[in-house]
Amino acid sequence: MKHILISLSFIFSSLFCIGQIDILWDDDPGVIYNGQTINIVKDYAGFDVYMHCQNNTGSAVDINFRRVILSNNDSIFSDQFCDNNLCYSCFGSDWTTPALNPLQNGDSCLMKPTFYFSNGGNVQIRYYILDINDNPIDSVDVNIMNTVGIEESNNPISVYPNPINSFLNIDLSLNSYNAVNLKIHDLKGKDILNLNLKSDQNSIKLNDLNSGIYLYKIYNEENLLKKGKFIKK
Repeated sequence: MKHILISLSFIFSSLFCIGQIDILWDDDPGVIYNGQTINIVKDYAGFDVYMHCQNNTGSAVDINFRRVILSNNDSIFSDQFCDNNLCYSCFGSDWTTPALNPLQNGDSCLMKPTFYFSNGGNVQIRYYILDINDNPIDSVDVNIMNTVGIEESNNPISVYPNPINSFLNIDLSLNSYNAVNLKIHDLKGKDILNLNLKSDQNSIKLNDLNSGIYLYKIYNEENLLKKGKFIKK
């Protein structure tokens, strides 16, 4: 019985010690992002997201990468992807790099998306690591909130303060709009609030919101009147 228990212990220990291909984000060194989400907020059009993956499987592997757009909330953007081979322009919502990357045990491979946003919005993209047969080994999500062009400074609708503690104030007193609505969503595109606004002063209680960055839209029927972002302390 003792020998059986020792053997079982050895087997389970071996199983839990099996290595993997670790995904790392260069802005957060030492943290493994396999199956996790990287949240990024940018207020300018073009930027890189520096990631890499490291082969800790204990043997040599050949890998590939797949990029899938999971959601796109009013964003117009173009993107590229760089690995150890080349930098490629990405096309469509589901795209795969055309050439394998050979990795010896302990070696790493670049995973660098480059984005250019022509207007602000929210987009969530999943990057898969694929084996030689295009089967997923692991993945990481990149959730981007970009604010380029998202504020409309000439619009007479006033939204304040920013950041907020408990109340978001919206002043429509200088406008003649009817049936004005407010929609608020978080960085992942989840709807938080959707309500009708009065034609003058509105004070919306948001003290139950978690701290973070939120996007809002103010619209009249099908017409977008104003959109922007605010920070909840």
